[in-house]
Amino acid sequence: MKNFRTVCGLLVISLFAVSASTAGPIDLAGTEWCFSGEVGKAARFLQFRSDSKVGGSTGCNRFTGTYSQDGYALTLGTLATTRRACLPEVMKREQQFLDLLSKVHRAEANHLKLTLKDADENVLAELVRRDPD
Repeated sequence: MKNFRTVCGLLVISLFAVSASTAGPIDLAGTEWCFSGEVGKAARFLQFRSDSKVGGSTGCNRFTGTYSQDGYALTLGTLATTRRACLPEVMKREQQFLDLLSKVHRAEANHLKLTLKDADENVLAELVRRDPD
């Protein structure tokens, strides 16, 4: 009986792993993502709206633009930003975030985590879901 339970348990785990790995891409429209642990006005976030518009915050300035998603392929258009001045370290982090967003070619997501990748499949960032599911 113990072997039967072990086999059944492994079968359930295997089926779960297969179904999780074969799940298709999720539609990003209506979702919002941020870096884990960042809160308040300095939090960087990325919001995908249903009208193919993207927006968010760099931790200093707000940005807006367009995006297109086709399966796992994700393209962000040119982003327009506000022009507030912040502390030098915040401005540096802002520029790094904008540079990262300009390199995005792929997005892999589940209901809790969004992984942004470049054209060579290198991970650019891992974000966590910020909006309620």
